[in-house]
Amino acid sequence: MVLMELIKTNEELVDVCKSISKEKFITIDTEFIREKTYWSKLCLIQICTHNKAIIIDPLENNIDLKPFIKILNKKTILKILHSGRQDIEIFYKMSGKIPKPIFDTQIAAMVCGFGESVGYEKLVDKILNKKIDKSSRFSNWAKRPLTKKQLKYAIGDVTHLFEIYPILKKEIEEKGRTDWLKDELKILLSENTYDVSPEKAYKRLKIRSYDIKTRAVTYQLALWREKKAQSNNIPRGRILRDDIIYELASIKPRSINDINNMRSISNGLKLKEDIKQEIIDNVLIGINLNDKDLPNLPKKRKLPYGTNSRVSLLKILLNSVSEKHDVAQKLIASTQDLEDLITDDNADIKTLKGWRYNLFGKKALEFKNGKIAIIMNDNNIELKEI
Repeated sequence: MVLMELIKTNEELVDVCKSISKEKFITIDTEFIREKTYWSKLCLIQICTHNKAIIIDPLENNIDLKPFIKILNKKTILKILHSGRQDIEIFYKMSGKIPKPIFDTQIAAMVCGFGESVGYEKLVDKILNKKIDKSSRFSNWAKRPLTKKQLKYAIGDVTHLFEIYPILKKEIEEKGRTDWLKDELKILLSENTYDVSPEKAYKRLKIRSYDIKTRAVTYQLALWREKKAQSNNIPRGRILRDDIIYELASIKPRSINDINNMRSISNGLKLKEDIKQEIIDNVLIGINLNDKDLPNLPKKRKLPYGTNSRVSLLKILLNSVSEKHDVAQKLIASTQDLEDLITDDNADIKTLKGWRYNLFGKKALEFKNGKIAIIMNDNNIELKEI
């Protein structure tokens, strides 16, 4: 039975971090709220060691988190998280560094065949055969005082994780998939993953047109919205929804009257007059941008006739390989990967590299090029040379 500590002062934090600094690995989770802000508001930090369960309250007594940040950056301590992207994003903004080394149990579970993007509750049930009370999940974590039920829920997110980690680690090592996991963790450990530069905001939007003016207006409105959301710390959707940006880029309004005549506005969407003027100003900026002023876009995909049916056949092979080797399909290939493979034997995709090529990519190419066939034999899917 681990001892739980609630840390509310700088003195307590310094002491507990001193004890944590000797650990080989710890599990970490956070509670935060983001519904009304652009940046996540950190409300709790949970940590579990071999003999302690710790909750740090960053909202109490202007607590200085520098001792905890040192733990995050201590390379002799493995930090274990589950679906840790948002947690790492918070830590990265807080300290300017990505915690290393990292072990993500959601990614590890996919490598071990527990399914795609498996949730924490499901993983605890499958591995530990324990049930979690999730009723406190959507609590107002910024409200004080916290209830005993909230604290119990919060600490459970790291105590169960501490039990799960060695089980997943052992399975990965026994299956010889340590390199698979390292490969997948590269995305979590890349600073590009957490880059929210307004100049890259257009990447969040789907390309609706390759027309230069439409693309330029889309880019400029996304840039303006991101800057405004960040500076005012409000969700980007509360400034302007994505679908409105698409409509504005298509119409390219040059006056407030043009905006008032838009379908979305006539259907009840309300925008303040100053926002409408800012939209007009940025639409005009976008219209006057040249192609050289815009980021390169991927080439428009022109899939050959019959691609969908061929992809469907490859998915049968993918599902068979996934089941046989007990690894999530998502890790091996996406639908777009399969489309690229159909159009190009030398496509620059993950599926045709490293362990994925050996596991699936080579077979997929042979199947595509008529060298092997998929057959049913005693209710099992098998590959047969032609």
